[in-house]
This record gives sequence, C-alpha cells and structure tokens, in this order.
Amino acid sequence: MTTRIYPISLPFQLPINAEKSVERLVHAYIVVGEQLAVVDTGVAASHHTIVEALAELDKSPAEVAWIVNTHAHPDHAGGNRQFQESVDPKFTCHVKAARWIEDMDLQFKERPIYGFDSLVGGSVQVTRQLEDGDEIDLGDMTLQVIFTPGHSPGSISLFCPQDGTLLTGDAIPPTNGLPLYYHLAESRQSLQRLARLQNVKTMYHSHLAQPFTGPDIAKAFQDGLAYLDQMDEAVSQAKQSLAAEATIEEITRATLIQMGFDPPPVMPLTMATVKAHLG
Repeated sequence: MTTRIYPISLPFQLPINAEKSVERLVHAYIVVGEQLAVVDTGVAASHHTIVEALAELDKSPAEVAWIVNTHAHPDHAGGNRQFQESVDPKFTCHVKAARWIEDMDLQFKERPIYGFDSLVGGSVQVTRQLEDGDEIDLGDMTLQVIFTPGHSPGSISLFCPQDGTLLTGDAIPPTNGLPLYYHLAESRQSLQRLARLQNVKTMYHSHLAQPFTGPDIAKAFQDGLAYLDQMDEAVSQAKQSLAAEATIEEITRATLIQMGFDPPPVMPLTMATVKAHLG
C-alpha cells in the first residue's frame, strides 16, 4: 500500500546564547485521509514550508481539518498560531501537553529556552485533549494515540494501522544528538512499549530524515535503550569524578564530555536530562 503520510523536512536555527545558534532539523507530517491532518508544525518560521508541501500534494491550508501535536515543545508546536491565524483548524494533543500549548508563556517559565520567542508564534486553544488509546478519525484512516512520556510529560506517538506507519515524535533519543528528556524511567518504558507494537512497516523519528523499515525498526529501539544506559553510566562516572558538593552545571558538563560533546552544551535542557539520572 502506498503511504498517505508525507514527511516535511523543516530546518531551523536553535539559539544557544547571544553569540551562537546551531542548525537543527525537525519533521512535520501531512496525513491525507478523507480529512486532512498535519502532525506537528515546527517552529514559527516553518509555516511557509508546510504550506509549500501541501501545495505539492495539491492541497491547500484551508483543507487542514486537524493539527496534531506530538508534544508541546517549540520545534513541534511553535507554528500552531500561524495556522490558527490563517485557516483556524482544530488542534489536538495529549491532555498533559495542552497546558503548555494553550499558554506558551507558562511553557517558557517552566522550561526556559534561550530565544524561545523567536521559535514560537503564540498560544492556541486546544479543541480536543487526547488520552492513551484514543483515535483520530480522518474518515478512511485513523491515527491511534500511544502515550509515550519521557521526552516530555505530554508526549504521544501515532500509529496508522491502514498503512503500518508509526510516528514516534521524540520518544526515541537521537543516539548521535543531545540527550533531551525529563524522566528516565518513563523514557525507557515508552521505548519498550513502542518496540512491542505489531505490524509497523515504516517508522519516522521527528529529527531524522530517513524512515526506519524492516529490522532497522527494532534496532532503533534497542539503540535508544542502549543510549539511555550509556547516559546513565556517564552521569554516574561524572558524579564520582567530582566533589560531593558539585553543582548540576558541573555534573552536566562532565557528563556531556563523557558522551563526547566538545564543547559540552550546558544549558537548562541538558541539565534537566542529567537530573533525570540523579533521582
């Protein structure tokens, strides 16, 4: 069966500080059922790229019935407001993601990121709050909701049984990228749950350009779990190498050096990840 889920590559710049930004890549997805859905909206500046991708499929923004956010972070929900202002589709996300999507100022307060305002177009009202096991009905196809917290409290993955496509959002840690998750045990449990899912033919990770197919799907979950174990060991070694009164900044720096980052990007997001390993 030919897939009706189309990935869109959305490059963007993530500010680290006043002097430095890094190139990042995230993916949104157009889901073409009897109703049209867009899964994730990238950062605010991504809107025009998604509109161009719709046009390539002979679709217009006005046809988008649903915006589905896999979670609330700026690179996945930052472009919501642009859709609301142009065509006002229905917005849906997990119940635990809704508070940040509906109040981006609250998200910045609770999860500060340098340059947050440059990534986020604004808040939107969530039309439907999702729970694990819910389905998004697009007429002739469905998106099944799988609650996969760990990267964020309200993260979901989406499975389309009609063509065996799994969208994992950020549930799988990128083994060649920054460790960004807030809860270690939940991250492990989410990976283990997704690995047990049956009839997955194609799997997409939001920050990787190529999909996983065949035996590479199982390997991606194994690699993700191994990465969490590697991080756990790196945090343990970093803590042992430092004085008992070492700060979280010092532990994070030592951990990231252990993981091969030079220079180590010590910032609130990576410190939160290290805290997840400290209990």
